[in-house]
Formats: sequence, structure tokens, C-alpha cells
Amino acid sequence: MRHFFCERCGGVVPFAAQHCSTCGSPLGYLSSLRSVRTLTAAPDPTTFTVDDHDGLLWRCLNSAWGCNWMLDAGTGNTWCRSCRLTRGRPDEGRRDAIEAWMTAEAAKRRLIYQLDSLALPVDVRSSSAPDGLAFDLVHLPGEGGITGHLEGVVTLDLAETDAHHRDDLRRRLNEPLRSVIGHLRHEIGHYYWDRLVGQTEHLDRFRELFGDERLDYRAAIEAHYSTVTAGWDTDRHVTGYAGSHPLEDWAETFAHYLHILDATETAAAHDLVPRTSVGAGVFVHEAASALDVDEILDLWRPVSAAANAIAESVGATPVYPFEPRGSVIDKLDFVHQRVIAPQRRANPDDGRAITITPTTPRNGG
Repeated sequence: MRHFFCERCGGVVPFAAQHCSTCGSPLGYLSSLRSVRTLTAAPDPTTFTVDDHDGLLWRCLNSAWGCNWMLDAGTGNTWCRSCRLTRGRPDEGRRDAIEAWMTAEAAKRRLIYQLDSLALPVDVRSSSAPDGLAFDLVHLPGEGGITGHLEGVVTLDLAETDAHHRDDLRRRLNEPLRSVIGHLRHEIGHYYWDRLVGQTEHLDRFRELFGDERLDYRAAIEAHYSTVTAGWDTDRHVTGYAGSHPLEDWAETFAHYLHILDATETAAAHDLVPRTSVGAGVFVHEAASALDVDEILDLWRPVSAAANAIAESVGATPVYPFEPRGSVIDKLDFVHQRVIAPQRRANPDDGRAITITPTTPRNGG
């Protein structure tokens, strides 16, 4: 995540902030500007204005639950674009469920910010957009509720927001990393497979890299969970679960692509990666279309190594316990090309990034 700044005092403010912690100024996120902005109260105390945006703004009705996204006043909407994506939510009478839902919504807002920054389509499912996106963020009955994607609906079992529950599953399934944002990035990968691959001329290349998606899905997943082990072929799959089925390989690779971009943008905001010739020189999602995947990984590898070493220094688990190599890089490149293709078509003359000396051979050495 890039830095945002209070326009009154100049202090750095978090993406989720509703007020500046330094000067107390009200803040809100404008998805049309992809920026957290300082708000000026209008005569009507429920509305606000910001510089370089025409018209009055309302806070999302879910602002009491932590949402800082704004929407244009008078549109007839009371929820922001991110919150309108949520179709199912828990009963407000269950405080534990509401707190879990708030955690999931915070992760979803970060996801939507990232998808917008990459110019990927995020349409709220409605009668006029039946192929749009929707989220069910709910507590599912029984142990081991299903988190998944089906025909544009992403379901997240809110039990996944409980760190102890999530870590217990991670250990039982021999997963190096399990997170709420990781679940959302994985499931959204399934949603975009249909739009970026399944209905395009790139399906043959997908099958060359990932395998044939027509393989029996249920049988493949059952086989995977019957033989879960701690290791996997890291030259072929980014995670062990990626080896269960070609569609899961795509979704896992898509999620890790988003992990790497977001973490690299965060590191760049803290001056931890080399500057590029793209935009303002600091790596941001919008600059990805001017970079090859090898260049992105060369920015990312030293950040990942440092983050893991710092975690070890304080007795924590590694932040990113993976090292993309071999055909995993080819798969990341395939995802990258599908994601950035519309941007490159729209801006064919975008400047290239500076050349960065590779830190690791492409074949993993």
C-alpha cells in the first residue's frame, strides 16, 4: 500500500483512517481518486467536500463499523461501492460475528483498492450486471465451513478471521501461509480466470503452463486433501495446494502475484526498493504495466528476504516463506500479461522501468 497524507498537517495516514491521528482532521477514501483525502465539512454536517472533486460526499453507512469510503451524495446509495459488493453479512446482534465481519471487510477494501489500481473490472452484481461480483462474508455452520467462489460470488467463512482457528488449519494442512487477504485474493483469482483466460484465445497457453482445467475437479481436490504433505515441487507450483488442480494453480498464482505487487508497493513507499523511471519513480500498482515480471521479482526478492530475516530476529514466522522459481515464474508472467494487457493496449508508449540487475537466475539456480 502506498502512503497517503493529511492535507492539513502533512502527516502520513493509513488507508483505513477516518481521522488524522496528528491533527484530528476528518479523512475519507475516494475510490474515484484512489486516495485517502482530507474532508471539509459542508453546511449540512452529514456531507463533506474535498479539493479537486466536484459535488458533496457522504460517508458510507458502514462508517460506524470501520469503513472510511465515501460516496457521492444524492445518488440514492447509502453504502459505498465496496460495501455494496457484500451480499451476505452476519446478524448485528452477534458482536463476535460483527467484529469478524469488520476484519473481513477491511481486507476486502484493500483488495478492491488493488484491483482498481490494476484497472481490473469490479462491477457490483445487480439485475443490470448479472455477471458482476458479490461477496458473502458469513459464519457458516459446522466446523470447517467452505470458503470459495461460485459464478461470481466469493464466500468467506468468517471463522478465518480468528487467528488461532486460522493457524490451526494452516498447521493441519501444512501450509506456510494462511491469511484473510490471501483467501480473498485466491478466490477473486477464480472470478478473473473466466474473464482473463477461460473465454479468450489464451486458453491453450494456460493449458500448456497450468494443465487442463477440464480434469475432474472434485476428485483432484479430494486426492489432494487425502495426501497433504509438508513439501511440494517448488519449481512447478507456488504452493502445495496449487498442485491439486490447474484452476487452483491459477488461483494460487494469481493470489501470490497480488501479494507481491502489494508488498512491493508498500516497501517502495518506505524507500526500501530502487526507484524506477515510471511515474513518480516510486513503484505503484499502476506502474506494473511498464514492467516485466522478472523486473518486479527483482524488486521484490530483497524485500522478501529482509522481511523474513526481520521476522526471524523477533521470533516470528517468515512473512513470505516462498521463493518463486522455475515454471512458477512463467506462470506469474502469464498472470501478469493477462492482468496488464488492457493497460498496455491503452498506453502502448508507457515508459520502461530502469534495468535492475537480477538477483536470482530465472531457473532458480
